[in-house]
Amino acid sequence: MVLAAMLIPEACSSQVSAQTVEMYRLQYLPAALTVKVGTAVTWKNTESNVHSVTSDTGLFDSGLFSPGDSYTYTFLSTGTYYYHCKIQGGMTGTIFVK
Repeated sequence: MVLAAMLIPEACSSQVSAQTVEMYRLQYLPAALTVKVGTAVTWKNTESNVHSVTSDTGLFDSGLFSPGDSYTYTFLSTGTYYYHCKIQGGMTGTIFVK
């Protein structure tokens, strides 16, 4: 009985998924990420320069953020989301939301 009672709260709670993308050596790692709808993706700036996470369509934009800082966006709809850094033109990434 105790085991069943311990499992009920976990089974009934809503789970929020989270994923992390790091900025490293002028790249987003991973460059492509597949997540479920409702997933919060956090980008962490592990570089020594400021960067941004800017949607190619204008859906989201972190603005410039410093080394050690992070930015989080929650994807609420399925689709393919391309993004880039405003400063480093070669830094690009893709989020696939299923």
